[in-house]
Amino acid sequence: MVVGSEGKGLSRLVTETCDQIVSIPIDSAMESLNAAMAVGITLYDVSRHRTESH
Repeated sequence: MVVGSEGKGLSRLVTETCDQIVSIPIDSAMESLNAAMAVGITLYDVSRHRTESH
């Protein structure tokens, strides 16, 4: 898993190397998520999807 910054995101070379690009939709009232929070949300969702598919 690679996490990009809010402003710059990922470099072109990193983006081309990734298997999949995802983003986390956030409410307009929330300014942004820090990288640790974004990773936590993503890992939770991956775990949830894997559990549902078994």
